[in-house]
Amino acid sequence: MDSSEAKEEVKKTADIVEVVGQYVELKKRGQNYVGLCPFHSERSPSFTVNQSKQIYHCFGCGRGGDVFTFWMEYHNLSFPQSLKDLAERYNIPLPTYRDSSDEKKKSELKEILFKINQLAGTYFHDVLLNRAEGGPGREYFSSRHIAQETISTFRLGFTANKWDGLVNYLKSKNIPLKRGEEAGLLVPKKGGDYYDRFRGRIMFPIFDLNHQIIGFGGRVLDDSLPKYINTPETPLYHKGSTLYGLDSAFKNIREAGLAILVEGYMDVLALRQNGISNVVATLGTALTSDQTRRLKGYTKNVVVLFDPDEAGREAALKSLPLFLNEGISAKVLVLPQDEDPDSFVTTHGPETLGKLLKEAKPIFDFYLDQALANMEPGVDGQVQILHEVLPVFLKVEDGATRFLYIHKFSEKTGINEGLIWKELRQWANKSSEKRNRDELKKRLSPGQDLRKHGSDEQFLNLLIHYPETVDTFRDQDWELIVFDPEVAKIIRVLTEKSHSGEDLNGVEQTLDSAAAKEQLRRILISKPFYTEESVSQAVSEFCKKIASVKISQSMKKASAEGNIEMVNRLIRAKQDLESKM
Repeated sequence: MDSSEAKEEVKKTADIVEVVGQYVELKKRGQNYVGLCPFHSERSPSFTVNQSKQIYHCFGCGRGGDVFTFWMEYHNLSFPQSLKDLAERYNIPLPTYRDSSDEKKKSELKEILFKINQLAGTYFHDVLLNRAEGGPGREYFSSRHIAQETISTFRLGFTANKWDGLVNYLKSKNIPLKRGEEAGLLVPKKGGDYYDRFRGRIMFPIFDLNHQIIGFGGRVLDDSLPKYINTPETPLYHKGSTLYGLDSAFKNIREAGLAILVEGYMDVLALRQNGISNVVATLGTALTSDQTRRLKGYTKNVVVLFDPDEAGREAALKSLPLFLNEGISAKVLVLPQDEDPDSFVTTHGPETLGKLLKEAKPIFDFYLDQALANMEPGVDGQVQILHEVLPVFLKVEDGATRFLYIHKFSEKTGINEGLIWKELRQWANKSSEKRNRDELKKRLSPGQDLRKHGSDEQFLNLLIHYPETVDTFRDQDWELIVFDPEVAKIIRVLTEKSHSGEDLNGVEQTLDSAAAKEQLRRILISKPFYTEESVSQAVSEFCKKIASVKISQSMKKASAEGNIEMVNRLIRAKQDLESKM
């Protein structure tokens, strides 16, 4: 089996609904499945997956393709690596993949970095469990009530406070130290040698959704700074798009219909150990839009469980617009002072925490309480808080929820509710005008005639959904009635070679234009414009349109030549044709 055969075998075996459904919550709608797009912010689902055609397309951002495209874009991988991942997933043997391109180099580098991270994880875990120098790490986990089973499940580790522990281990495994630097584990010295980045720290491996180690977090045993350090940005690890524990929590999050979001590694370990399995952490940083989008793929309900200190409250407040942008219903649970999720669940137990989670405050209420606490007295304070909260109101998707929020805001601030609505409408109009202008600029380019594109799309829809009609137009001058150059590219590919309904997806690979590919996917995933009964009539109408344009061209030529008799004859012919259209 060569690589192209292997690709086809994977494509036939892999179900795109199953693959995408692991990362996006999909719901059946007619012949398609729909969900919230994992590639851009949206509140109403425009991300569509078609099982029969094995393609996906987002009507919001235009991203789309087949199962390989999704895997590459979601995981930021090359095609060879994506092919390998999906082949392994479905137990399909692969030949040696040969590629001399940059993609091969990138793929090979990632494979090496995965291997190095695996070795480093094994080393750190072994130090913690089996070596004398791991004693401080064992004492630390014991003092934090972390069980041996949890240590094994999360492959926790320890690194002694020395400069060359991992350096020497990688040397013993014949790993080039330069690669250790590229993995973010080693730091170069001036003389050309290397030293360990992580020293004297508890080690937390960070996994991707395939349970491969992409990076590490390290925590000191005392109060020295920095308390935590993470792997720097590498080809595998992107801090702003990674959630700690998601690899083992996403199924539980989906089943529970809720994600609990905490700040740190230890919070995840403590909650998991106490039976709360739908929990992930932000890796100690402020929540990002990428992380929010990841969560949205599994649930639209999140409880933010950050530390009750000022930094934790600030982080929770900053997450509000991110959740609103993604249409996520978020709540905030503020624990008693001097408690964090780890200490609270260890001291009070999961039942008590579970009761508090049910009483979590909607994030807007939390936001409003904090804003009111900082509001200046008098009219100036009212004006300031109103201008702060108006853009937040606009991001509230549900109309009833927005109404209740505004009513509550009016009661608490003393600002007239009618005035709030008036200001909100003015704010919305300004925002809408700007969005409309920006959208129009994106859609329009010089030379486009939007009036003509409706017919183009109908013609393309006919050819794609009823491929048997392509033969009729292959030898006709169909270019005369197609004005969109991207549509013309697709039809040209269709008419150059017959394509059955089953292999239409392969047409996309032939196209060299991203816009044409997007147009093709959109039509493929849409419903046919024509019924089986109306296909013949549609073919006839398009043939007449072609004939009509030809007559008009001939009339123009005859007129230029002064052939009045021919012009009159063509006029009668066109009138006769148009009477039948």
